[in-house]
Amino acid sequence: MKRNSKRCNIFTGVAALILALSCLMVSCGMNSQPAATTPPAASGDATALPGEHNDGMPDPADPSEKMIQEMMADMTLEEKVGQMFFLAYRKNADGDKVQKMDDTLEEILSTYRPGGFALFADNLDSIEQTVSFIEALQAGSKIPMFISVDEEGGIVSRLNKAPKLHSTVMPEAYTIGLTKRPEYAYAAARAIASEILSLGFNMDFAPVADIYSNPANKVIGKRAYGTEPELVSGMVSQAVAGFIDGQVIPVLKHFPGHGDTLEDTHTGAALVEHDLERLTSFELLPFQEGIAAGADAVMIAHILLPNLMEEPVPATLSKEVVTGLLREKLKFDGVVITDAMEMSAVSAYYDDDEAAVMAVLAGVDMILMPQSTEKAYRAILAAVKDGQISEERIDESVYRILRMKAKYGILDNNLVRPDPEKILGSPEHQALADAIREAAEQQD
Repeated sequence: MKRNSKRCNIFTGVAALILALSCLMVSCGMNSQPAATTPPAASGDATALPGEHNDGMPDPADPSEKMIQEMMADMTLEEKVGQMFFLAYRKNADGDKVQKMDDTLEEILSTYRPGGFALFADNLDSIEQTVSFIEALQAGSKIPMFISVDEEGGIVSRLNKAPKLHSTVMPEAYTIGLTKRPEYAYAAARAIASEILSLGFNMDFAPVADIYSNPANKVIGKRAYGTEPELVSGMVSQAVAGFIDGQVIPVLKHFPGHGDTLEDTHTGAALVEHDLERLTSFELLPFQEGIAAGADAVMIAHILLPNLMEEPVPATLSKEVVTGLLREKLKFDGVVITDAMEMSAVSAYYDDDEAAVMAVLAGVDMILMPQSTEKAYRAILAAVKDGQISEERIDESVYRILRMKAKYGILDNNLVRPDPEKILGSPEHQALADAIREAAEQQD
């Protein structure tokens, strides 16, 4: 297994990163109308999830709670584990872009019954094609899926890569941050939500809650709202509200903060040397504010935090980070999603089967894009059957997943989508994007 044969590489990589950081220190980020642009006044009242009392405890009398319990009682272990997978399918075996249902995709859905599916630029072409593809994905799933996309604005936009979608080119988060007006973060998120909802998406892997605190950071950079925690926290809080009001699930990323790394987890190990005191006073603040604003999902980064861990493993696989820091310290009981498991920060050091089991044991609810779904899926099943993972642990994740689907109307498929022809790239959204850029230029 890679853990035994390559583990020395990750320790070597950590040592190299520490040396690089030391050298750097010495030498020197529903309607059919366009979305509203003004955030509502905060009430300060906690809102219970469907099926819960205001104290967060399940309410057996609630219809959604009853529905979830009945669904789980009827699910096999295989179906439960399937809900814990978030898959993607960008190109087929011939290298062609996948933009409609094919035999391979039908087999993937019927075999693994995933809880979520992510689309990329390769999957998108026109409005009609995208709507039809998402409808086919949902039709092929026994339990409706999270259908997500990375639509942050700026350079990370899947929709903008498909000209026929004529989606709004929304400014990057950093530009929004330059305005120092959190209401723009709300308005931009609300606009993005309405545009992707019109196509059938119900989740967005956004907003970025990282702080651009390291100028040498190339993976986050201006995807973040700014360089200071107070500014970023205010922007993230309003962006979360905008997505929620737009009936799209926001996913805070990349916990516990990817803004102060030198390396890119897409290509290898990335290190954050901060201790708990520093993280609590800096990196974690935007995540805390986003959770307080109502975020129900958090994506975990693959970063290494040696001062928080007995063994330096990617945060995705660390119980100290997922359970200790996010669940226990930040009191987060929503859905925890890994960053893509195919990224080199994990896949170069761990086999898919080992990484998937470690992630579940760490407290993760959904495994995003493993290199081999089959290996990861079968490993979790085997771990339950041999007692390494309890079925109660699986049930915890499945309950959270179904609870969030119920909250956003995904289980009963009752979402009313805006007209994509009217909402995508609408004059109101274009005017908003222009206003943000102008406001940023005045402040810069």
